[in-house]
Amino acid sequence: MCNAEINKQKTNINSLDRSLLEVSEIEEKQNNAIPNPSKLNDSKITKDSSVLELAAKEKLVIETKTDPFVENLKKLASEEVEVKNVSGEETEQDILEKLDILRAKKRKLFASLMKIKGKKIFNILLLTFSAPLASTTIRLGSPIFPNAQNVFLVGEFNNWSTNTHKMTFNGGWSINVEVDRTTKQQYKFIVDGRWTLDDSAPKEGDGKGNTNNVLLPIPPASSTIIVTSSTTQSITETISKTGTSTTSLSTPTPTSGSIFQLGNPRSENARNVFLAGDFNGWSATANRMTKINNQWTITLSLDTSKSYQYKYVIDGIWTLDSAARQQDDGKGNINNVYLQETFPPFPYQLPASNCATFDNYDKCISNEITYPETVNRRSWQTPPRNGTGYVTTYQDYSDLTGYASIEYAADHKSATVTVHTFTKNTNAHVLYSFNGEKATNINKFHVPSDFKEALKIKATIANTVTSLELDPLNFLWQNTPVYKFDGKKGAIVELFGWPYNDIAKECEFLGKAGYMGVKIWPANEHITTDKYLQDGELNNWYFVYQPVSFKLHSRFGTRDELRSMIETCRSNGVRVFADAAFNQMTGGGNDILEHRKLNKESTCSSWGGKEGTAGSPFFTHSNTYKISEFSNQRPALEYPAVPFFPHDFHCERMLGDGGPANQWTDPFLLQYGWLVGMADLNTGSEYVQNRIVDYLIDILSIGFSGFRLDAAKHVSPKELAIIFGKFKKKLGGKLPPDFFTWLEVLMDGDGDKFLACYPGPYNYFLSFNDLLRENGFTNEDIEQIKFFSSDYPKNFPICGSYIIPQSRLLVQNDDHDNQFGNGRDLGVNKGSILVKEKDINKHRQFEIELFKRKEDFKIRNILSSYTFADNGAKGYIKVFAYLNQKLKNHSF
Repeated sequence: MCNAEINKQKTNINSLDRSLLEVSEIEEKQNNAIPNPSKLNDSKITKDSSVLELAAKEKLVIETKTDPFVENLKKLASEEVEVKNVSGEETEQDILEKLDILRAKKRKLFASLMKIKGKKIFNILLLTFSAPLASTTIRLGSPIFPNAQNVFLVGEFNNWSTNTHKMTFNGGWSINVEVDRTTKQQYKFIVDGRWTLDDSAPKEGDGKGNTNNVLLPIPPASSTIIVTSSTTQSITETISKTGTSTTSLSTPTPTSGSIFQLGNPRSENARNVFLAGDFNGWSATANRMTKINNQWTITLSLDTSKSYQYKYVIDGIWTLDSAARQQDDGKGNINNVYLQETFPPFPYQLPASNCATFDNYDKCISNEITYPETVNRRSWQTPPRNGTGYVTTYQDYSDLTGYASIEYAADHKSATVTVHTFTKNTNAHVLYSFNGEKATNINKFHVPSDFKEALKIKATIANTVTSLELDPLNFLWQNTPVYKFDGKKGAIVELFGWPYNDIAKECEFLGKAGYMGVKIWPANEHITTDKYLQDGELNNWYFVYQPVSFKLHSRFGTRDELRSMIETCRSNGVRVFADAAFNQMTGGGNDILEHRKLNKESTCSSWGGKEGTAGSPFFTHSNTYKISEFSNQRPALEYPAVPFFPHDFHCERMLGDGGPANQWTDPFLLQYGWLVGMADLNTGSEYVQNRIVDYLIDILSIGFSGFRLDAAKHVSPKELAIIFGKFKKKLGGKLPPDFFTWLEVLMDGDGDKFLACYPGPYNYFLSFNDLLRENGFTNEDIEQIKFFSSDYPKNFPICGSYIIPQSRLLVQNDDHDNQFGNGRDLGVNKGSILVKEKDINKHRQFEIELFKRKEDFKIRNILSSYTFADNGAKGYIKVFAYLNQKLKNHSF
């Protein structure tokens, strides 16, 4: 807009001011006399034509059957206010500021017109491309304050009035207000008289020492339509054959200005970023994004009753935003997906009478696979110090959490440790201390080859007592060398649930007997309880496969006891291998919260919380019915001691009892389902991948020679190869010479052949090798990635012949899964499960047969189980039933 246009608008404003004065006089008379709106004299409002021009230039559409303005407005509807290139002495910013003043006066006039005539004559629907006013729903996200009596919204849009915008509660406090979305708008909440910030919304200072929430502007875009009325009808003009213009009513498609922002990778240095999706025919050039404050952004008009799949095209490369919801398109492709958020029903605190829970709100929608990043607003559920339920092992997870990662030099003789921290207060400043030295803001520590002790790490929020102590770290060069065997061939004994101190003693015998190694159960923290039975047993065996954190503290011993045991075994020539559960965390409903569930018999069962073996807090959303006292949200998946936040998981989709009929042969369900109800990690997330890798590096650093990857077939070959690539990179680009791992990819018949025999995206025996090479693995490296031959002894080789070298198969008769009635089928007279058949000689013969086989199986495993009773592995069921009855009667 040029200066001449500005001056013309100033002239019009003088006329508008006269109209505004007349409007004020009518308003004053109406307030004094309270007349019937139908008797108002329209001519007083319409005598100045500039009012009509003004309405038209702001794209005003008036819905009425009697209003005399309609025809004039239609004639002027095509006029628009545009800002053109500026020339002259005044800057563009000067002219824009003048334009804002003009618009402010226009809005004041419109508000007065609406106040006088709105009830009788018209209902305004404002459709604009520059959209000075937009209907915006503002919610109080965190804390929720479900028991508050009165909540008001105050801000710049209402001149910080403390009593004009009262909010309503429907699962959360919200209000719909008209706000100028072309500029930032600061606001706050008044909750029962107290000024309150929303912790989950953006914040900024006001320049006077105060912090407020801020509503960020919506960038103008030719495709943005903002509806500033809650009406369910809109005006549609139709032109008849005679050319007469008429006004009719129709039900519109619900549209809104939907903002897309590229979250991860942010790609600040990209030259061109486009948004492509099914809303634009997957055009890679139709919707160019704009970089605002180093954030790529675009606003589109979308039908909010539908969902949309999309991706970003960054400098010609199609890219997935790992921070946004993701969904399979049914053709094997993963895209981001735009969905409306759902909120719990009122009341938010569910009543006990109907045994209701929040379960339905976190289940997958259609082919959705992840939660949106906004789900992290439900994090920080840990009780603070002096809070209800706090115990000292929770540290300050309520405000600070984090972990340490190790990256080795190529010779494995030095390393760099990096500490990653997360704070509830995003403005908090964290200091780091290594081995008790003075805390600084440096989060890295170089560890030289002469470093002989465990590295102690502490993080502290500056100027507070809030702190985090991480588990100490050991390093590869500190481990006792194992000179016996080369680690490439031998026998490994699986010690079923043995305590670490007992394993240390056993290693003295195993070394003399010629065993290459022992495999122990998962060494990380897992669930435990001394209060509740599950499946009739106290602390069932499978609890060790439900991780709470990656701390190396299990029911079998502490980290120090683990380290001592490994050193003892290594000194006796026995390598130690870990079972690593990395696909999932605890089962839904297995956490520290209170739960309930409506049974098939229509009875309501309830149970309390479990614990972690290291005392860490952990949370799931399953079977919950109370809001969190500390997040003021309904519970969400969160494991603070890792840390994993809600967005780090696949959305809930059952895999196991109650799952679809094709669940074990459908790659989509195998990858994205919650295996027997355990919270499934989003292994497609770079953060999750890195966190898993850092855990595996810690396992090797404390002295393990390798690991078994539990439930490996529930991580896609592509994602698994990426994880291995990151693993090798953090080892300095070189795997230890005696390292190997084996993957549990269960295959038990013809239906599982796609996992091994036929090339494809979910094939581990063929296509997986190429994926490993793409991630930096050599052929020699690939030889160190082995598979548990679950087709042995009944169905081997599953493909009819060996399509990968036999040296990459690890064979075993009896294994831990077979002790309990599940696991693989060994076939009739082809194998023996000792605790079930209780035939020692038969079992021993099958073990002898395994070791006499001529195949080039480099690694052969045997199981050391435990004394069996009349009912096999559950031989002590009567004892547990007795304990259960005592618990019910509270007779302990």
